[in-house]
Amino acid sequence: MKIKGILKKATAIILAGAMSAAVFTACGEKNKNEAESLSVKEMLSDVFDTTFNSSSFSGVFSGEADTASKTNATIEFGKGVTDALGAEVKPLSLTSETKLKGAKAGTDISITYDGNNLASLNGVYDNEAKKLYIKVPELSDAYLSVSSDDFKDLKDQLFSAEATDLKSVTGISALSALSSIKNLSNIKVDKYDKILDDYIKVITDKLPDEYEKDDFNGKVKEVEYSYKQRTYTLTSDNIKNIIEAVFEKLKSDEDVKKLAVDILGSALGLTEDDYAAKVDDAKNSLLKEVSQVEKAEISLIYDDDDVVGIKLNDATVVCVDENDAYALSVEGEGANCLFTVVKDGKKLDIDCESNITAAEEDTKDVSFVLDIEDFEITDKENGLAKGDVKFKAKFGDDTAKLDVVYKAEESKQNSEINISVNDTQYAKITLLSEITNASDVSIPSGTIYTMDEIEKYQSSMKLDKFITNIQKALGDDLTAALSSLIEGLIADETEASGDEADASEDEDAIMLEDYYKEDGTFDYDKLKKDLGEEDYKAFMSQIDIDDFEIDADDIQM
Repeated sequence: MKIKGILKKATAIILAGAMSAAVFTACGEKNKNEAESLSVKEMLSDVFDTTFNSSSFSGVFSGEADTASKTNATIEFGKGVTDALGAEVKPLSLTSETKLKGAKAGTDISITYDGNNLASLNGVYDNEAKKLYIKVPELSDAYLSVSSDDFKDLKDQLFSAEATDLKSVTGISALSALSSIKNLSNIKVDKYDKILDDYIKVITDKLPDEYEKDDFNGKVKEVEYSYKQRTYTLTSDNIKNIIEAVFEKLKSDEDVKKLAVDILGSALGLTEDDYAAKVDDAKNSLLKEVSQVEKAEISLIYDDDDVVGIKLNDATVVCVDENDAYALSVEGEGANCLFTVVKDGKKLDIDCESNITAAEEDTKDVSFVLDIEDFEITDKENGLAKGDVKFKAKFGDDTAKLDVVYKAEESKQNSEINISVNDTQYAKITLLSEITNASDVSIPSGTIYTMDEIEKYQSSMKLDKFITNIQKALGDDLTAALSSLIEGLIADETEASGDEADASEDEDAIMLEDYYKEDGTFDYDKLKKDLGEEDYKAFMSQIDIDDFEIDADDIQM
């Protein structure tokens, strides 16, 4: 395998590990009033814990949820959307009330357009029965019951189909993996910190004793650092020993196994029974890929005894950890990323800038800048925060911007989001969420159809009335514009599918004129060599020799 190929794989692993180090850092529970005494790293850990361990949907899966909220959202569409559709688009509003209690979650959603009702949805998820109940009153008076097995069966059918739509499979896989959210409630940064340290130690223990030592000093924005760099020359045996050691630990590591199966199992079809076998398969595949590498050079960057960075060929990743600042710098072939966090009392200022240079002429440079100012968690239990977020992404000559203002007051979260492309406004979204008291969530009664009774559910649908009501609410101009847009998308998809099919057919086609020699005779030996004995016989048995100016006696079967 080429060194460049190894670099790509190694860089991906390095980035994942470095990003883990940036967030998955151990720290105990801290009182909110002690925020000013926390290091930036500890504050980032609090952000992580707040995001994944607040009283949210993950609590339903552990059977310990006890929270509720009301949300009102309004989307005002700008000139960009109006110009794209060729019709005025009036405000779209959504109201929802969600209750999470014990092992059940219930939600009621209503959508209106310019004050006119479009649709509503009533949903209940029962974690004990692993069932989701859905009702759209405007469409049917009945509930549709969907179980986790239904999602699994559908995914299995899609994966086993000869012709698979990747987008559909991806969607079903993500949906069937929804139950993995329950495991997020158990994620704690101290566990990840220990796991990361353990695997770094496995790698460093297998490194050779000889290395070259250098200073590694620098400055990331206002954060200065002074580290030591050790450069190792690895033989093929060194590389293989490291891979063997890492994968041997992976195979017996119950913490990693549980995380992998619980969080990725549904999406990847991974179970506890086949975990070890799949780890071995991955190890053997990687060993095969690196078998052609005779030597490789790797540098580790140390802050005392802690590994804080790595250099491999032209890729460098370094984490800078100071009390009032934290930085992650990534530099590689055609790409770089700088992530910095600075503390200001209880608040964090977060910046991230990334640039990717186009690798080919027909691709475009990509860059993005994220700027978060005065970010502060105001309610850790309910995940409320405040701050200003600005995001800008460039794709070639096009620039997209996302500006968000978060405001939190007691149990309320206000957010305003503005979206623009090339300085043209596309949408303004206003959100108001309020924490309320949770009451018991009841399993629906009345008519309930399972997926096995989908035809009965379809018979209960008032589809014509539903569509008529939506068209009336949207108005003739917008309905016509949306219909035209959908028809265009379908036509483009059909044309693209046709082009792919034609290209595939052309790729596989046998061009007989290519097999004529300069003297006009047909080169059967070349055709047989290109096709192979079996395909050659099958091909020749299907053609009509009389269609070609070839002497049939010349054909050698």
